[in-house]
Amino acid sequence: MKRLDELLGKQESLAWRGDLRVPIHGVTYDSRQVVPGSCYVAIKGFQRDGADFVADAVSRGAAAVVSVHPPAPGFAQVTWVQVKNDRRALSAIASRFHDDPSRRLQVIGVTGTNGKTTTVALIQALLGGPGAVAAAGTLGMNFAGTDWPVKLTTPEAPELFAFMAAALRAGCSSLAMEVSSASLSLHRVDDVRFAQAVFTSFSGDHLDFHGTMESYFEAKLSLFKRLGSDQWAILNGDDPAGPRIIRELNCRYVTFGFSEQADIRPLKAVFGPEGTRGVLQTPRGKIEFQSRLLGRFNLMNIMAAASAALVRGAGADAIAAALAAFQPVKGRASIAHAGDFLVVVDYAHTDDALENLLKAFREIARGRLILVFGAGGSRDKTKRPRMARVAGRLADQVVVTSDNPRQEDPLAIIADVTAGFDPGFTSYRTEPDRRAAIRLALGMAAAGDVVLIAGKGHEDYQIFRDRTVHFDDFEVVRETLGQGHA
Repeated sequence: MKRLDELLGKQESLAWRGDLRVPIHGVTYDSRQVVPGSCYVAIKGFQRDGADFVADAVSRGAAAVVSVHPPAPGFAQVTWVQVKNDRRALSAIASRFHDDPSRRLQVIGVTGTNGKTTTVALIQALLGGPGAVAAAGTLGMNFAGTDWPVKLTTPEAPELFAFMAAALRAGCSSLAMEVSSASLSLHRVDDVRFAQAVFTSFSGDHLDFHGTMESYFEAKLSLFKRLGSDQWAILNGDDPAGPRIIRELNCRYVTFGFSEQADIRPLKAVFGPEGTRGVLQTPRGKIEFQSRLLGRFNLMNIMAAASAALVRGAGADAIAAALAAFQPVKGRASIAHAGDFLVVVDYAHTDDALENLLKAFREIARGRLILVFGAGGSRDKTKRPRMARVAGRLADQVVVTSDNPRQEDPLAIIADVTAGFDPGFTSYRTEPDRRAAIRLALGMAAAGDVVLIAGKGHEDYQIFRDRTVHFDDFEVVRETLGQGHA
């Protein structure tokens, strides 16, 4: 239990009404989660204003309301604090309520357009596994014996700091977490102290939120600009955005990539349907490794995680052993069927991710590349024709289908995609029913081919305008090819 004035700090409040020394027993931005004694932070959202739900919060026992709005009449029974920025206040209050847990954890933040989920899972494995290292990201928040579901890649501050505190109580010393550009822009991680920040890649995505590529990049960059002299940046040296980040750093850094100038780079790499093996050159010597992870882009994720582990003092033998034991993350270049032909399910939902996926499996396939993909509705529309251009250039056969249409007409989304195909490219079909599209692609496959099913990865649902239904790409493959072959 903390007092409200202790949680607010000196800089948060513009005006208030009531007792700032009121005891606080919880922090939330969702009025439905208020318990007696809670501090309700009324976030002014993009669609609704949390101030509209103050009455509900008070009826459930809120002791305090924090809002960008001045104290409202009719709620004299609670303390009301007006702040300049409600989201910044939420982060600060939540962190203080849980005794600033990121100050006692070694927090490694991973940001980038692609590769975050696998890199976080690899870091967790390379630094000792879930008993020592907690993880947070698209697939949830977890440590040994505990798995918290999430709705966002980077959760809102109350959930995130509560999880950190639980991880500390369980004996974790570190946290590897995905840090989305939205979470940086919306101040969810303002009060997280990062020991390391890892940059995986930068390419077009989320322009529906950020508006411009420059704004999107600035959000990513903000994570690195806050690092101090005792902290580390781990950077993809092959990405054009890497040098831009380096120019802004006030911390130590290490680079990884295929370039000879990279601090961590492969001296040898062999890619096959069973995985990847090779030798990494590092400032601490060579690491000979083998991994079940498929493709060149996953070697970048391996190098990112190995860099983070080396900075923490992990040895070459420990890194190699952890890589050999690491199980691929579901939906990230995951094999759904291995027989005469290979079927792979992946989360790639940007043009850059699709290009990396197709190029990687061009090195592995003995026959054709058959691609199934779509584009999410109510999201960045600019990437749709770019994805088609990549698909037409690198795949042999393409089936364009639905992803999560959300509020849009699936046929309209498909039309936006197919508009990006070059006029001379005719090796594509359209099928809005994703199940039928997957079956169509599997029916095309012959010995030596690779069927890539992209866009949804680990997801087991599909979102339409009026409903959300169960849908799992892996299950459709098993149903189509038979349980015994999947």
